[in-house]
Amino acid sequence: MDVKSSLPIPLPRLTSSALLLLLLQFPSPLLAQTGGNLSNCKGGCGSGESCLGNPFTQPVTDDDCDGCAGGKYYWPCNFETLCYCGPSDAGAPRVPPAPKSNLAPNDAIVVDVCSSVLTEDAFVAATGIGKGGTTTTNGDDGPYTYRGLCDAISAYNLLHDEKFAGMGDETTIRAELAAFLANAAVDTRDFTVSREGMHCVDPIVGGDGEVYCKPCREENYDRTAGTCSAAYVNDDAGGGDGRYREYCDSTRQPPQGCACDAEDGVAQADVNVVPYAGYVAASGMYFARGAILNSWNYDYYGAGQALVGDGAYLCEDPDLASTDPRYAWGVGIYKWMEKMEFGTTGPTAHEQAVRGNFGGTVMVLYGELECPSGEWTSADHAIMVRERVARVCTAGAALGAYLEMDACDDSADECLTCDGLKDIFVGCQSDGTCPDCPTWADHVIFVSDAPSVTPVRIQPPEDWGNWNQGSRSDARSADASSWLALSLALPLAIWHS
Repeated sequence: MDVKSSLPIPLPRLTSSALLLLLLQFPSPLLAQTGGNLSNCKGGCGSGESCLGNPFTQPVTDDDCDGCAGGKYYWPCNFETLCYCGPSDAGAPRVPPAPKSNLAPNDAIVVDVCSSVLTEDAFVAATGIGKGGTTTTNGDDGPYTYRGLCDAISAYNLLHDEKFAGMGDETTIRAELAAFLANAAVDTRDFTVSREGMHCVDPIVGGDGEVYCKPCREENYDRTAGTCSAAYVNDDAGGGDGRYREYCDSTRQPPQGCACDAEDGVAQADVNVVPYAGYVAASGMYFARGAILNSWNYDYYGAGQALVGDGAYLCEDPDLASTDPRYAWGVGIYKWMEKMEFGTTGPTAHEQAVRGNFGGTVMVLYGELECPSGEWTSADHAIMVRERVARVCTAGAALGAYLEMDACDDSADECLTCDGLKDIFVGCQSDGTCPDCPTWADHVIFVSDAPSVTPVRIQPPEDWGNWNQGSRSDARSADASSWLALSLALPLAIWHS
């Protein structure tokens, strides 16, 4: 089994509850005014709606949000996602909004992005997933199917004003899809892994139809072979007491996370016959799953809210993110759209992608694990960040979209960089480790918003290769800038055949 057969281990994060406690002990501008009223209730709510509190990341009540619609500018109204307009009916689903990109939805595309932009042929070329789907390293049918992604996009966008792969012009939408699929390909080891390997060695299906995992401690886990020398919960060799205690933040109980007990843990299943000793029901484990890794009890609660309007939904069976294509892709879309850099502030990967900033997506999702690349990273993540560069070239070429490794300049607001990513992009073209990067720009599609007349092809300028080698903002020559301005002004549809 290759070293890539298991998902990387997400590091523990400072919980929002702990962060809030620190903020309360050490007064911060975050709890006073931060740019005025940023809430989604600003300006008032519609008929049949009230300004609701979103207690997922901070202990906010509906009463706390009173006044946001009328201009209250301090906590919690000074946070974008803590107060939002939602149905007044107490029994209605509560779906907190995703942070805004400040782009308008593309009504022509968002209706069905899979028929207009993300065709199955483009998906296959971008991901390497055949039309029959994938097979996981355990031999199961993989959940990362084309239809599953299309269904997940439609389901998410139905519940949210901020659309995944649906904001801005077609060029922006293509770029976001390329960035998302590139990161997903690396997180899932080319879409072959649906469960975190160390926490689910040799999964089995019991007589009750449920999936059971054999968790392993790091010191007993062979990453290369994907095997475990002693079960996590085994009293003797494994060092355990028959219970599994991982990925449970006991300070995050509903409505801030799935109910769990970090002290008591989850008992091993009643399958103690060799070789099935040491197994735990997958439905009680919150290890990493999904196209973009989703882990910990609070992430599954947040994903349930975002995907179906019920935080408890994935708490009851987090393994749906391993077996059901809609949720395998869906939890990834949730993380992409709603994970903010600092919990309740900062940009999302979605916001970075729609500005064409691939490095920013890596920084939001993986932070110091991969940025700056090579300095603080583990050997595994050092490989992964290089693979992200290679995969965005592949996905970008398939979708006809170009993204910068670093699209930030001094005037860019909330634009994030992943230090070292540009160097990897240039270096991998020299050493051949990103074979699609040198020709990536040859596949870029420029789409005009003007009414289309007879479509024609326009050849790239002679200096396109230089433009492709580094940042477009650094490498624009007068000729290239003139050509781009001309191409965008023409009422043409330009594509790569």
